[in-house]
Amino acid sequence: MAIDATIGGNTANSYVTLEEAETYFAARLRVDAWDGASAQDKEKALLQACRRIEALRLRSYRARDDPVVVAYDTQALKFPRWRDFKDGVYVIPQPVMDAQCEEALALLSIGAEQERRQQLQQAGVKSFSVDGLSETYGAAVLSGGALYSAEAWQLLTAYRDRGGVIATSDQPGGEWSPGSQVSD
Repeated sequence: MAIDATIGGNTANSYVTLEEAETYFAARLRVDAWDGASAQDKEKALLQACRRIEALRLRSYRARDDPVVVAYDTQALKFPRWRDFKDGVYVIPQPVMDAQCEEALALLSIGAEQERRQQLQQAGVKSFSVDGLSETYGAAVLSGGALYSAEAWQLLTAYRDRGGVIATSDQPGGEWSPGSQVSD
């Protein structure tokens, strides 16, 4: 599948082109996995990285009452948004593009055995043994989200929707649940 990085395009499947990714990695250290990959594998990694980013809860909406609404009703991806406007045109924010490159690098760097271990940890496996070899896992395998790259996860911090509920009270004692009592 070819990369379509048309900004706001209805068939777009990537935030960066292969050429933009090559430029990004030319200025970055420790990119052996990228340099050693074929052009076809690089494209696959970029496409998969974009899908993984799109699967995150990002602040982009389709309702016209919010400044982070998508720029075009028919666009395939979550960016650009209304606020992503520069010099008269919509743009993809640089941190989003960089995050896609970082996630693509992480995808190319992961070996089959490491990916298997991460899948086990995501499934909640704490330890296992096979033929006298045993492994015990600690905390979450990923950087807090559904991305392999901790750097990509960090780059997307400003764009992630952390969700949650804010509860406030108009009661003098600050209670928030129905039927609660104020005690003196």
